[in-house]
Amino acid sequence: MKLTKIAAFAARAKIAALAAAALPLLAGGAFAAEPFKIRYANIPWFDPVYIADEKGWFAEEGLQIEWVGEVSAAQLVPAVASRTIDFANRMTPLILTANQGGAKLKIVAAGAQTTEELPHMKYLVKPDSPIKNVQDLKGKKIGINSFGACSEYVLKEHLRRNGLDKDINFVVVPDANQEQALAQGLIDVGVLHSPYYEKVVGSGAGREIFNDYVVDKGEAGMLPYFTHDDFIKEHPEEVKKFVKVLVKASNWTNQNHKEAGLIFAKRRGLDPQYAGSWNFYPDGLVPNDGPVQWWIDYLVKDGKLPAGAIKAKDVYTNEFNPTVLAKK
Repeated sequence: MKLTKIAAFAARAKIAALAAAALPLLAGGAFAAEPFKIRYANIPWFDPVYIADEKGWFAEEGLQIEWVGEVSAAQLVPAVASRTIDFANRMTPLILTANQGGAKLKIVAAGAQTTEELPHMKYLVKPDSPIKNVQDLKGKKIGINSFGACSEYVLKEHLRRNGLDKDINFVVVPDANQEQALAQGLIDVGVLHSPYYEKVVGSGAGREIFNDYVVDKGEAGMLPYFTHDDFIKEHPEEVKKFVKVLVKASNWTNQNHKEAGLIFAKRRGLDPQYAGSWNFYPDGLVPNDGPVQWWIDYLVKDGKLPAGAIKAKDVYTNEFNPTVLAKK
């Protein structure tokens, strides 16, 4: 009799344990899956990834941004090339030269777009500076955040077209330090990105002499998102999800510049009264070969790439874009 009671008790306990284990299935239909982690740097210029993370849009797609901390502008491309991080956004020439050197990087979304109202960069001087235009830059010290990208090359092209390309001294100064460098006279001109140019102009610490829209109406100003070819091969679904969320955040930013700037300022610990943001290519689509070909032509002319070594279509793809995927 006792054995029967013990067996019955054990059976009830087993049933209870099975029922408890089944609760997650009953509540959610399946066990909660661990989110896929995207290793991503705390990029200092305006970035919709912060917006999407703040609003929980990555979580909705089963992704989690794993913020790895600050990575200097000059090291972002090498970090993706070495697979230390999974995605980044930097200017196209760095991707082109990295691939020419053996890296395997692919642009998967267009990113920011230079417009007349919201340029990628502004060229700023102290309010009392005698510098008024590009002709006044001869012999001056120009602050740039790194060599080999937009800060150096777009300005060099503007200078070349005005006969001044050999008369400039470039000094590497992070955007966050250029306001102080200007004030102390360490540089004569600062080349700043959003939201740093908003702070310098808005606070009266500097004035704009021109911006990068003056060079071919900003065609060179695409700030694309890229990843490693092997990451694409290993995680194509996660790439689709990342691009989907990025596009959502970029389109939202285009409609909500002020709020987007405030969210970015909050996440970066910046003064909200000088918050700013960029405009982004609609739906994150690289519109055509133009923004990539501009840089190929520039680098060939500058002796950084051999002619015919790289084709624009080999560098970017829209295949992971939700707009393209919806048409298939």
